[in-house]
Amino acid sequence: MMQWIRIVLLLIRKELQLEWRGREMITLLVCNALLMAILVGAGTSSAMLDSVTTTKIYPILLWVVFILSTLSSVTRSYEQELEARAFEGLLLSAVTGPQMYLSKVFVFSLLFFVEFSLLTFVLSVAMDISVAGVLKAILLVGLGASTALAALSVLLGAVASTSKLKGILMPLLAIPMLFPLFFAGVELTTELVLHGSLDPAAVWVSVLAVVNVVYLVMGVNLFDAAVRD
Repeated sequence: MMQWIRIVLLLIRKELQLEWRGREMITLLVCNALLMAILVGAGTSSAMLDSVTTTKIYPILLWVVFILSTLSSVTRSYEQELEARAFEGLLLSAVTGPQMYLSKVFVFSLLFFVEFSLLTFVLSVAMDISVAGVLKAILLVGLGASTALAALSVLLGAVASTSKLKGILMPLLAIPMLFPLFFAGVELTTELVLHGSLDPAAVWVSVLAVVNVVYLVMGVNLFDAAVRD
């Protein structure tokens, strides 16, 4: 078991080194998030919405921008590995699908959380909304959502990566499956922004926990078949 975990840690180190060397994924995530946040902020400003309305729509816009900007960046991360036949090399060296999957989920979760943190701040500034009092709680929700989104997108990214239409196929596969995560994120963020607190026993907290488990179990069991095919 310790040897199995050691291999996962080595794969995580490899993924982080590759990302640090190229910085492609984080650059795409940050640029997409900033561009969409600025456009959304400019749109709400030009619409001359009152502060109450702006505060109410902030959670929806935050999660729409987060999910769409993330999905549009995921497939790029697989291109270099496919060109270099990295998956084939790892499989030939007796690395298992679950090990590759868990290492990618960890790295993707970290990158997604960085994007969510930046997006939360930039969008609040662009829409002139103060979230300082509930920032830690919003980021905690974002962390849970980042792990769930990573668990699903790593699997679906592997499925869609060999398709010529991967830029279209990835969102088509992911968006219907992300509805529970989207609604949980919107409801929890709305509760925090409007009321300043969150009930740990709220049903949406359970929904967020459940989707994390479901997506992770799916990925662990299906990722190996996805990369082999």
